Amino acid sequence: MINSLKHIVLSLFVLGFLAGCANSPFYHQNFMRGQVVSVSDSSAVVCIGSYKDELIGKTLNVYNIEYYVGTQEGDDGFRRDLVGAIKIDSIINEHFARATVISGPVAKNNMVELAR
Repeated sequence: MINSLKHIVLSLFVLGFLAGCANSPFYHQNFMRGQVVSVSDSSAVVCIGSYKDELIGKTLNVYNIEYYVGTQEGDDGFRRDLVGAIKIDSIINEHFARATVISGPVAKNNMVELAR
């Protein structure tokens, strides 16, 4: 009983620590993700969370997420395909930014992630 309680407390501590890391500058600089909200010609608007001016000029990879029926046990049924890239031009407000499409068929609802 005490061992299982220790495991539960330890698990909650680790989850809390990881959740706190999601709001840290390290997480934002290295694992930044968002979503394409709209696309018009060679420009896009992306939801980037509460990121600031440090993203201006940065390149983000663009991914198309597709659901498929997995055939193997444990398969989550999602596939992430790199389709292009965008460059952040300006911050609109706390959550949105304007970007230029650098390459690929960028579409609404695509996922964006800071290129490494």
